Amino acid sequence: MNYYELMYIIDSSLEQEEISKVKKEVDNFLTSEGSDIYSRSDWGRTRLAYEIEKQNYGHYIVLKFAAKPGLIRQLREKFGLMDAILSHLCVSLDEEPERIAEEEIERKKPVSTYDSTVSKVTKDDEKTGKDDEKTESEDKKPDENVEIAENAEKEEEQKTDEVEESA
Repeated sequence: MNYYELMYIIDSSLEQEEISKVKKEVDNFLTSEGSDIYSRSDWGRTRLAYEIEKQNYGHYIVLKFAAKPGLIRQLREKFGLMDAILSHLCVSLDEEPERIAEEEIERKKPVSTYDSTVSKVTKDDEKTGKDDEKTESEDKKPDENVEIAENAEKEEEQKTDEVEESA
């Protein structure tokens, strides 16, 4: 058996139930073919580096597993038939991966992938056009940074949707 790391991107426009079904289908395929899954990491909905099939966001999943070499070709064929999977990448690992329980992965997730410096505009600054830059250490809780970053991401997505509708 060889060791592999697989990253696949699920269409994020799908409902959470459908995303779970796709993840279970991939896991069931691997285990039914005799693979041993070492770790599973769900990165969630993330902006893509470039547009794939007219999608700007995708739901990222990373698996580390052991499998027979011939299974990778079958996996590629299966992904080609699944409309829900936008893209995938499977690489061979030199060493056996560490076994990580899903509960541990959840604890290791970062609070936010954004920079700790968040620009916040007050009502007075909107009138003058100035930004008041603040950091976590300046009376900010990490949850507020995440909320601000999520709001900024939503605004960006709405602007993108408006531009696409006007085109």
